[in-house]
Amino acid sequence: ALSRRGSAYRAKGDIERAIADYDEASRRDPKSVRALVGRGYAFSEKGEFDRAIADVNQAIRLDPKSPLAYFARGRFYLAAGEAEKALADFNQANANAPDIVQLALWADIAGRRNNQPSHLAQTSSKLDMTVWPAPLVKLFMDQTTPDAVLAAADHPDAIAKKGHICEANFYIGELALTKRQKEDATRLFRQVASECPHGFDEWDAARAELKLLG
Repeated sequence: ALSRRGSAYRAKGDIERAIADYDEASRRDPKSVRALVGRGYAFSEKGEFDRAIADVNQAIRLDPKSPLAYFARGRFYLAAGEAEKALADFNQANANAPDIVQLALWADIAGRRNNQPSHLAQTSSKLDMTVWPAPLVKLFMDQTTPDAVLAAADHPDAIAKKGHICEANFYIGELALTKRQKEDATRLFRQVASECPHGFDEWDAARAELKLLG
């Protein structure tokens, strides 16, 4: 409960209260990976990447197979400008949870920033390519277009549709960034930062990308 309240405070931008909740959660349960990763994200919001990475290092020592922890550390390394270390962590997160589409996409994003060839053709064989968010993978594999992805994001449930569009705009922005289309990427990241649910990784990541883009 404390960890979840910390995440809620972080989503509201109340970072100090978030850290206080994560601190208390860790005190009560020193083996809580969720509390350590959450506090890491809170420190990263403050630009304190060393402290963020230290928390996630501890989480990985507690659970060496945690995709959550490796994904978080990859995010912190990427935000700190250490793309090579980020790639290693995203690859590990993807290996630990090969059925999660977003992890495969982040590994591909980091790979492109390291001028590495894409491995999505191989990793997509482990994914369910018949349902959302499979269109995002097809986009990165040049098998569909941004307009088609946004069309596929449609859903009869308004909340689900909002989440799909959030994800679509973020990853379309990331693809634009890999193609050095900075203005398009910036516009899409701004849209994600202003319109996405605050609990989404993409909302948080878009804000981090905007900081890197200046």
